[in-house]
Amino acid sequence: MPDPMDASATRTTKSAQAPRRTQLERTQLTQEKLVRAAIEMLKKRRYLGLRTLDVAELAGVSKGASTHHFPTKDTLVLKALEQVYRETRDRALNRISSGGCSTTELLQALIEDSKDFFLGEDFLLSLDLLMVDPTSELGTGVKELARTYRLPVEQAWTEALRAAGHASQPVDDVVRLTFALARGFGIRKLIGGSQMEAEHLMQVWLSTAQTMLAQRSCNTGGKEPQS
Repeated sequence: MPDPMDASATRTTKSAQAPRRTQLERTQLTQEKLVRAAIEMLKKRRYLGLRTLDVAELAGVSKGASTHHFPTKDTLVLKALEQVYRETRDRALNRISSGGCSTTELLQALIEDSKDFFLGEDFLLSLDLLMVDPTSELGTGVKELARTYRLPVEQAWTEALRAAGHASQPVDDVVRLTFALARGFGIRKLIGGSQMEAEHLMQVWLSTAQTMLAQRSCNTGGKEPQS
C-alpha cells in the first residue's frame, strides 16, 4: 500500500516546482490565446465573418474575460494584426542577419521575404482589414501599424544592401520595386492570379535587380558586388 506521507511529499514538491502564475502572467496568457485565436479566425473568415464569441470559444476563454481584455471587436483585431506584423518583421530581420554578404544572396533573401509576406495570408489579412473602411478608426489603425512595422523592414533591407557596397539610389529603387512587384502579385491573387507565374516573374526580376546594382554600383564608384 502506498505511503500517504510519500504522496503528500510528492504534491508538496510539485507545488514548489510549479508556483502559481502572477496576475500579470495570467493576463498575458489570456490575451495571447485570444490574439492567436483571432489571427486564425481572420485568416479563415476575414473581418466580416469574425465574431468575438467564436474567438473566445476557440481560445478557451469566457466571453466575459474576452470582453474584459478586448472591449470591442476592432481592439482585438488590431492587436491580432500587430502580432502578425511583429512576426513578419522578425522573420525579415532574421533573413537579413543570415542572408550572407554577397549581392546575390541578399537579393535572393529580399525576394523570399517579399514573397513570404505579400504572397501569403498575412498580406491578404491586412488588406482585408484596410478595405473595410480606410477612413475609419480601424483603417487608421491598420495604416499606423503598417508604418510602424513594415516601413522599418524596407529600411532594414535598404541598409543591408548599402552595407554590401551599393550606392543609395539604386538600392532604394531595387528594394521599393521588389516590394511593389510582390504587393501587386499579392493583390492579383485575389482575382485568380497564378502563384507559379508570380514565382517565375519574381525570379526574372532578380536578374534585373542584379544588373541594376552591378552597373550602377560601378558607375558611382561603389564596390563591385560579388555574385
